[in-house]
Amino acid sequence: MLSRLRKGRWFSIGTGSILILASWLTDSFLDAVVFSEGSFVQQLLHPEAQELTYRLQTILFLLIFMTCAWRKSRSEQEATSALEDTVAKLALEKSRTEAILASVPDAVTVQDRDFRILYQNPPARQFKGEHLGQPCYSAYHDRDTVCPGCVVNECFLDGLPHRQESTHVIDGQTRHIETAAAPLMDATGAVTAAIELVRDVTERKTKEIMQKQHSAAIEASIDGIALLNPDGEYLYLNKAHAAIYGYPSQQELIGRTWKKLYTDEERQRLEPLIYGAFQKGDGWRGQATGLKKDGSLFPQEISLSRLEDGGIICVVRDTSERQESEEAIRKLNGSLRQQTLELQATNRELEAFSYSLSHDLRTPLTTVYGAGQALADIYRDQLDETGQCLLNAIHTGCENMEEFIEAMLVLFRVTRTELSCEEVDLGRMADDIIAELRSYDVERSLKWQNAAGMTAWCDPHLARVLLQNLLGNAWKYTSRNEHTCIEFGQRMRDGVREFFVRDNGIGFEMSEADKIFKPFQRLRPSSDYPGTGVGLATVFRIVDRHGGEVRAEGEVGKGACFYFTLPGQQHHI
Repeated sequence: MLSRLRKGRWFSIGTGSILILASWLTDSFLDAVVFSEGSFVQQLLHPEAQELTYRLQTILFLLIFMTCAWRKSRSEQEATSALEDTVAKLALEKSRTEAILASVPDAVTVQDRDFRILYQNPPARQFKGEHLGQPCYSAYHDRDTVCPGCVVNECFLDGLPHRQESTHVIDGQTRHIETAAAPLMDATGAVTAAIELVRDVTERKTKEIMQKQHSAAIEASIDGIALLNPDGEYLYLNKAHAAIYGYPSQQELIGRTWKKLYTDEERQRLEPLIYGAFQKGDGWRGQATGLKKDGSLFPQEISLSRLEDGGIICVVRDTSERQESEEAIRKLNGSLRQQTLELQATNRELEAFSYSLSHDLRTPLTTVYGAGQALADIYRDQLDETGQCLLNAIHTGCENMEEFIEAMLVLFRVTRTELSCEEVDLGRMADDIIAELRSYDVERSLKWQNAAGMTAWCDPHLARVLLQNLLGNAWKYTSRNEHTCIEFGQRMRDGVREFFVRDNGIGFEMSEADKIFKPFQRLRPSSDYPGTGVGLATVFRIVDRHGGEVRAEGEVGKGACFYFTLPGQQHHI
């Protein structure tokens, strides 16, 4: 620019000199030729004083004019040069700005006050194509008006930057989009345009959600979890970690060393173990005794892992309750061992009792029964009516005692016999039992109903004892009916298959339902309906050993129904 001004100055001086010389020659020529005031040489070299004055005035005016013209030209040149420099700087700045915006991985657009797109960087053109000169709401959103909540519109309204996040479904996938806008102002501070940035933050949002979930999981953990720096100072810990050591707030431990949480003796024991494992590149896990805020000690398990930067992840679990439980279990096991020994002794006594029933009691019973029978055979004709009654009483008592002993032996065998389960056809077994019962009373009117396909996984011997007792009771307690009705069936109850034996016998009061499955509990005198009172107790024990349940329903004069379940293939008692 300086060289240009110098060049313009010498051009002005030369031009002015030429004009002055031309003016002098012109005046000399006019005075000599036109006005005949002398020769041209005389007028050129020796003009009159008055003429010289005129010429000097003209030269002065020319000098003044040329000076003004030169100054104006110089000002114009300076302005032009400054404008060119400014344009060059603006072009350079524009290219730099475009280069910067082109390198931004996010979609960037510049929009004027009418939302027309003035500029798009490459990611913006790749996103929706090139739409220079088009309104952004039409180009990007296929709308006729500005989008609700548009951040660019907010910039135009208040002249401030704005930012928002939104969720969109793009190509069938849910994406999280962040939109930011900042106003562009002129020299007066008026907003003339706005620059908008659109960024896909789905990955970041997903990581934030996962981080929140991880943080929530860590906070919900019942174990104490903490992060320590290489110096062993707490950077983070969850609530459980603080609570384990008796601190109500995590902030009380932030920035403090782990050594505060152990006695000097325990710390001296732990440090060689922990740092020795770290030097080998391993983590460390073991037992320790922690120190609570109130000074009390408690047992714990610790798991430590070393991070690449030297930090430590610490997981602590208070084992006080577990140790108490283990101690309780040890005591319980001791108690169970004692009970097992006592049960074994009881079983031996039961076996001895069973032997007594089958041998020791039966031997004198057989003697009494044989003596009574011999007495009847030898002295029947010599006994009066009272003697005959006493003899019959001895005979009946012996038979009842024999029946009672046999019932007790059955109950004992049911309790002691090892189960040997298989698939059993209960319907066919029930038919056999009913056929056997009918052989004792062929004239009875019987309506027998038996559903087909009733099978169960059970011990066949115990299943027969079970059905013999249930069907035998039904046969016994319907003996005084004109027409006997007995049904054996199955049904579903609360998703469980349930078998039942129903009759139209004498029934019972539901208030007495809990008593009938207990040994020796009879609801009717043996004189009305003979029996030992052990049959239903045997039924209960058989079902219980198979892992099932048994119950009874009845109404006086309207019969009874006994329900039982046999769950299937599983561990039995």
